[in-house]
Amino acid sequence: MKRLDWLFMSSLLALIGIGITLVYSATSNTDLIWYKTEWFKQIMHFTAGSLIAVVIVLLPAKFWKNIAWISYIIAIVVLFMVMNSGHVSKGAGRWLDFAGFRFQPSEFAKIAYLLVSSLWLSKYRVSIMQPKTLVVPSLLFIIPFLLVLKQPNLSTALVFTAMTLVHFYWAGFRLVDLFLLVSPVASVILSAASTLYWNLLIISVFFISIKFKYPLWLIILIMTLVIGSGYVSQMVWNSMEDHQRSRILTFVDPMRDPKGEGYQVIQSQVAIGSGGMFGKGFGEGSQTNLAFLPEEHTDFIFSVLGEQFGFVGTFVVLVLFFILLWRGIMICRLHKDSFANLVVAGACAILFFHTCVNVAMTVGFMPVTGLPLPFLSYGGSFVITCMILVGLLLNMRLKGKDF
Repeated sequence: MKRLDWLFMSSLLALIGIGITLVYSATSNTDLIWYKTEWFKQIMHFTAGSLIAVVIVLLPAKFWKNIAWISYIIAIVVLFMVMNSGHVSKGAGRWLDFAGFRFQPSEFAKIAYLLVSSLWLSKYRVSIMQPKTLVVPSLLFIIPFLLVLKQPNLSTALVFTAMTLVHFYWAGFRLVDLFLLVSPVASVILSAASTLYWNLLIISVFFISIKFKYPLWLIILIMTLVIGSGYVSQMVWNSMEDHQRSRILTFVDPMRDPKGEGYQVIQSQVAIGSGGMFGKGFGEGSQTNLAFLPEEHTDFIFSVLGEQFGFVGTFVVLVLFFILLWRGIMICRLHKDSFANLVVAGACAILFFHTCVNVAMTVGFMPVTGLPLPFLSYGGSFVITCMILVGLLLNMRLKGKDF
């Protein structure tokens, strides 16, 4: 027990406690029997997740290497099953029913991809200078990415992207390598949004490639992809109908449609802003209690926090997240095994990406994507996934030396 990080555990338990409290506050206005309420179900989710995390901690470290490939294959098969027989809700088929329970396979696919990506990158060197070294890790990424995107579930698909970029960086990529790697995707977005920014991107890619002395063939390839993807994006954008372009622009900037797509963000901002410095108090607040704030116990739980506990409450929670992620990534300093470090980096990347996107979404800095906030948002599959990540972090901390 001496090696157990009590600062990590304290921040984790505090976040879980705050999360259950907020879910209770956001859903207490109901006539349901107590054992059917969301707050009680959330307690059950964390109880189940905690038991799973304990089992994970007790397992030998090498177990995760041994099951990496089989878990990935099972995850892909189940994602294919979602395409054919998934439960559809709000226009998206993301869930499967099994033995009386409904779960979201894409959540557990994150864990499977985390393990197999860590295993591959721990064994084989990857380099942007040698594209053939990127073939297998790129395939490992693109298959679950496309299957999740098909559901459609763009927000979760982006989690796979964030994890992949962190893994490539941890495996030896420089930041400038990552910039060149994502530049074609950036070109697709910027070419449709702003010709000026698109031209600046092209110029930046060219001069960075020259400055860091990339080989000529790679410069030509990257420039071709950046310019080509931009032109294709412009052609597709110009061929769209006005209402199609309007939907995309509204997704990027919800304020274009304050009574439609922008309604959630506006109500969220009102809730957070009305909390002031110290908030309106536990269980208080018109946005939450009068149901002006949609999805208050899931996607917009941070808004409930801001309304009821103000700037001080949100600051404390963000500090707790910082401590949790800081202590998590510090595990990499304990062991030299690359698999353990990649698992730790990937797990922290998932939690960090969820936290940043959710908070940015609630304050209007990003489009509403539906990513829940770790340990605070209500949910079954997501809560258990978060606790699995915690279990993996603790397992790598305590047993990473055994590889």
